[in-house]
Amino acid sequence: MNNELLQWISTSGRLLGAMFYYEPKDQRVASILDFFKQPDWIEEWAPLAQSEQISTLVKKGLQQNLSADYQYLFIGPNDLPAPPWGSVYLDKESVIFGDSLLALRSFLQSNQINFVQTLNEPEDHLGLMLMLAAYLAENRPQLLNEFLSKHLLTWGYRCLDLLIEQQNFPFYQGIALLARETLQGWQQQADIQPAQLQLYR
Repeated sequence: MNNELLQWISTSGRLLGAMFYYEPKDQRVASILDFFKQPDWIEEWAPLAQSEQISTLVKKGLQQNLSADYQYLFIGPNDLPAPPWGSVYLDKESVIFGDSLLALRSFLQSNQINFVQTLNEPEDHLGLMLMLAAYLAENRPQLLNEFLSKHLLTWGYRCLDLLIEQQNFPFYQGIALLARETLQGWQQQADIQPAQLQLYR
């Protein structure tokens, strides 16, 4: 991967990962929300096929109670419409802490990758994995292709598609569309072929 792509994965992975991982009132999200409140933020992003729709959804969603939206989509107690953990999609029983999480942990352990989690979440959380992609782009770019093809892109698009269907939550619907197009950009520019795995959700 060239340096320009690695830098873009670092920047976009951190921004998107934080939006899915942290509660909107978290101080780590404040500056990111400020970015999305800028009227021309979409022009600073990589070219997008659905830029107008994404921009409209994000703008509309910023006028809603983002904390309530986040609670419904990612915390519960309701059944989550788009669970953010990989093993829910890749395990026959659709459970958290499935075999795909163990495979991710093995990848991290064998490559001596340790990262501090501030929340008690399995490592295959969508937000964490986007931030992990950013970390690898910055520090271990030789591992990025394997990580994306075997651990994130195998299920990430399905999770984002389910979020995109949630029309009552325009901010996260827009961010999911943005993340989907961004991941497709990473994949195309790096010529990555994701492993074709059975999805159970």
